[in-house]
Amino acid sequence: MDSLKFRGLFSVLMALLMAFLMSAVLTAVNTGVDAGFLGRWLHAFIVAWPIAIVAAFFCAPIARRWTMQLLAASNRSPGNHHG
Repeated sequence: MDSLKFRGLFSVLMALLMAFLMSAVLTAVNTGVDAGFLGRWLHAFIVAWPIAIVAAFFCAPIARRWTMQLLAASNRSPGNHHG
């Protein structure tokens, strides 16, 4: 599969899940859950999702690189007997 196509679709889907959850939680925490909650949540989600797509597209490779570096460092540490 084309790497750019994969990254694009992955970013859209990851951003969808993250923005959906985070916008719900933060809307509830900041404004409470009342009759207007769904409208406020939808607005927050619509604002957050495109930003999250761009962030996921550009930040996922960085997070992956950091993860690989941290795991490589932990595998090199003295006394590490875990795989």
